[in-house]
Amino acid sequence: MNTQNLLVKRTLKSVFTLVLLGLAGSMSVQNVQAQSTDVTKIHFKKDKYNRIFIPVKIGRDSLTLLLGTYSKTLRVTPYFMKTNALSYSGQGITLTDAEGQEQKRLIFNMPKIRIGNLKFRNEESIVNYSFPDSIATGSTGTMMLQPYNWKIDNDKDLLSISKTPFEPYKTYTTIRYKNDSYPKAPVEMDGFKGIFALDLGSGSNFEINADSDLGRHLIMKYDLQPVNTVTSIIHGRKTVDVIYEVKIPMIRFNGIVLKNQKVILSSASPRDVIGTGFLSKYNVILNNSKKKNIDNILILEKRAI
Repeated sequence: MNTQNLLVKRTLKSVFTLVLLGLAGSMSVQNVQAQSTDVTKIHFKKDKYNRIFIPVKIGRDSLTLLLGTYSKTLRVTPYFMKTNALSYSGQGITLTDAEGQEQKRLIFNMPKIRIGNLKFRNEESIVNYSFPDSIATGSTGTMMLQPYNWKIDNDKDLLSISKTPFEPYKTYTTIRYKNDSYPKAPVEMDGFKGIFALDLGSGSNFEINADSDLGRHLIMKYDLQPVNTVTSIIHGRKTVDVIYEVKIPMIRFNGIVLKNQKVILSSASPRDVIGTGFLSKYNVILNNSKKKNIDNILILEKRAI
């Protein structure tokens, strides 16, 4: 009898232990799920070009960063050299400008950046001595954006950041691109085909280099005259940017036909780009892959307004 009682007690104890482990496992899964669905929401400001400026905290300073989606590294003003917020990484990078000239730059690390309740650590950074805006102290890079998914609600001027991918309310178009690169889309214009960078840090519309084959073709075909000339000093060199504007009767953007699309031609533009002049017509979702063999996805979502 004692033996039977002992066996019963041991059996009950084993069952009780399994129940507790099951509850603990269930609670653990629920906690992970709750964490994975957390969304950080931040209101942002726009300039007259509809570029997005997000509030951040670096050290004791409350600042703004331009939300850029083209450059790989974080770009900051020389201010952070004075505050000792940067540490030299021991590495460098070579950049090529619109004229094909190489610029060697040092790579620094930014120990910590806070956006809402999120912390970004040791972000690769370069110092930009010609940052054009006094409203911002730098611009984000694709490396900084990669760990999270981002949704830009241009109706509410609201930025949402999450580990969980965002689902669009009503998709306009979907663009896939390599997760170690920047978002880009195919464009067909007047018989020319090209790949355009999608850069939220650019305030332009569709912009191409005026000295490219397509640029020269459009200038000749439409008999374009400069609408503006901008002179600036970039990295100690004087740069003259001659700007043209034209409306193209029809172009294809990621397979979608656009009619009477405004196009900017710039002699100083280093690449073909689509900026916020066009992208701000939509809400933008950046769902970033964590695996090299799986593409990132940019979704343009139709706005409610």
